Amino acid sequence: MIVHLLEFRVTPGHEAEVVGFIRHSGPADSASAGILMQCLGRRLSRHQQEHIAVTSWRDEAALAHGTDPFGMPVYLSPRADLLGDRKLSSFRVSAALGDGAEGARVLRVYRANVAAADVAEWARRAVEHLAGLVGTEGLVYVREGVGMAGANPEGDVPVLALSCWRDWDAVLAATGGHIDRLVQSTELVDLERFIGVDHYELLASD
Repeated sequence: MIVHLLEFRVTPGHEAEVVGFIRHSGPADSASAGILMQCLGRRLSRHQQEHIAVTSWRDEAALAHGTDPFGMPVYLSPRADLLGDRKLSSFRVSAALGDGAEGARVLRVYRANVAAADVAEWARRAVEHLAGLVGTEGLVYVREGVGMAGANPEGDVPVLALSCWRDWDAVLAATGGHIDRLVQSTELVDLERFIGVDHYELLASD
């Protein structure tokens, strides 16, 4: 399973057009196209034109078939001219919880780096960590994964925890107010070099 992120800024004056298009775009049969989940978020900050489109693909073959040579999901290509400052990244999923974002209103994207030598251990412990989150109030969907681009010149590999939550109160309760964490537990911090957490209001999900 692959999680693909497209971060972008909407050209001013075109947010309604872009959001409406994404709500109604995508293959007629997403399952046959290898798409397991799609959602769109708008950053919870004063920079309201900043958005993220998340697509979960069945495997690398589906990802390759469903994206153009630059990594843009082909279902978004008709509005590519309205998506500025694009940043693309893909992660191979190590641990998963939930089937989709239905019922969620908040998307959180937690990022860190892990030494290349520790990636296998991080992935193993991510599975154990996520198993402990089953039943967390308000937690709808989680995918934890390892960046597919490989290590950077410093020998670090990016890792990701993407989570969807019922509402902001659930986020605060699960993190104890420490919103720079996935939840209050910190089982992986000894392996991770924390980068940051971005928060989005979910605008459209399947």
